[in-house]
Amino acid sequence: MRSCTAPGAPPATDAPRVKPTRARADHARVGKTKGTVVLKAVKVLRGRKDEAKKQLPAALHHYLQDRIVVSSWYPEDEFFALLCACAALFPMGDSAFEMLGAETARDHAQNMYADIVKRDFASRAKIMWKTQHDSGEFVLTTESDFSATYELHDWDYASPKYCRVVGGYFTELHRLSGAQSPVYTHPVCKSTKGDRCVFVVSWLG
Repeated sequence: MRSCTAPGAPPATDAPRVKPTRARADHARVGKTKGTVVLKAVKVLRGRKDEAKKQLPAALHHYLQDRIVVSSWYPEDEFFALLCACAALFPMGDSAFEMLGAETARDHAQNMYADIVKRDFASRAKIMWKTQHDSGEFVLTTESDFSATYELHDWDYASPKYCRVVGGYFTELHRLSGAQSPVYTHPVCKSTKGDRCVFVVSWLG
């Protein structure tokens, strides 16, 4: 199970142990995340650079000055470490991960993915995931007037914290498309021996 330090803790000694991106011999075999997602986390960290350095593994300090190319792909485990560092900057506990997911969704809906957000739930889920991750398949399985159930298959980076980011992201997309007070549950997680991750988003009538 992937974990990272809690807010206010010492430097992230139990965050994913990674080598600098440019030196990774296994770079071609790891899952990757699009620069459009990485950029949001990096902006948060650069806004509080001194604090961020205390939370980030030294091998990832280069993200605080390197240019992020939105069309490029970055290692998924390094992105998770960036998320952990971001969350540690806010005194919100694990809910900070959901906040980061929701803020990223709002940024995407207002900018590069504005047209995709307007699509039906099924195509939106599939496209939004595939444009941001090169592994895993995010699909709508059931839909009603006040809920939507999604499943995430074949993704090896699930963790309680990372899945909070995913839940916050897709819940916010529903709010942006008109759902009233949407919330989500995560009844099945691959990190706890499930064969997939399940997210159920529901809202008021």
